[in-house]
Amino acid sequence: MNIININTRESYDCIVGEGLISLVPSLINDLTINSNIALITDDIVDKLYADSLFNDLKKNRKLKTIKLVIKSGEKSKNKETLFNILEFLGDNNFNRSDYLISLGGGVVGDIVGLSSALYMRGINYIQIPTTLLSMVDSAIGGKTGIDLKSGKNLVGAFKEPKMVICDINIIKDLPSSIFKEGMAEVIKCDIIGNLGIKNNILNNEIKDNIESIINKCLYLKKDIVEKDEFETNGLRKVLNLGHTIAHSIEAISNYSISHGNAVGMGLLIESKISYELGIINKETLDEIINILKISNLIFDLKYDIDELISFMKNDKKNNDELISFILIESFGNIKEIKLNEKELKNILNKIMK
Repeated sequence: MNIININTRESYDCIVGEGLISLVPSLINDLTINSNIALITDDIVDKLYADSLFNDLKKNRKLKTIKLVIKSGEKSKNKETLFNILEFLGDNNFNRSDYLISLGGGVVGDIVGLSSALYMRGINYIQIPTTLLSMVDSAIGGKTGIDLKSGKNLVGAFKEPKMVICDINIIKDLPSSIFKEGMAEVIKCDIIGNLGIKNNILNNEIKDNIESIINKCLYLKKDIVEKDEFETNGLRKVLNLGHTIAHSIEAISNYSISHGNAVGMGLLIESKISYELGIINKETLDEIINILKISNLIFDLKYDIDELISFMKNDKKNNDELISFILIESFGNIKEIKLNEKELKNILNKIMK
């Protein structure tokens, strides 16, 4: 078991280890001993882990323990689901001293986190991510949100959890299609921090080293969010590598393309933009393409370039008429570049033929 302290405005621990889901009641006991608990999960995770966790939480507890199941998938990350959660809490007379527990992937974590920020202007929550993607990407850092028709994560708040619990055994059981989505965020972290994970990918050693890999990604994100919790000095923007393109792909597909797959394609396209601008060399570009191919994250993308650009204009990182990209100089060296619509369209016409 590894305990990573995230020293942000509200300090909390991220616990990483095997078999932790069975230890959740004891791990959270000191936090929740005098609190009601609402376990919120999705309909897929509910069948796998939520029933046993819910029963474990109810044992020997005098206070209320309730459960809410939402529909899985990005299409649930909307205002209707958000208000269903808020009404559920109100109907059950929850107050500021009570706790929400998010059990699921990034969608569940984001919407439960936003619910905790809004209900009574702030209620406690605990993150138990159940996918590789949510462990390395969204479980720490305090970003919460829902989507609008015009774009992804356009409604949200910063709200830090009280604890994050990452059970490695859950990751080992993931279907390959879900596991590879998380690899997009792992590769993103490796490019940002030069963590050496590309060697694990090239040597087919990911599963054998998954706990170490998750810890490396978490320490990278810890370092970044502690220095720029609210994206005020620009450092935290580097975590958006691949995401300007990815968020547009998700939105234009009406979220039929998952976040992880979209990030994989975002990394590919933004690496090619870096090359077209002369920022990275051909060797680095080929390295990135190779590890994306090995991770099965490259697929045909047939969307209209003008439509992609129209969604990019709504990206939260933009603050003028230019579109912001986090681009790659080399593994471990990232920079922000802003392009106007004409420049971007010319480059995309070259690389997306």
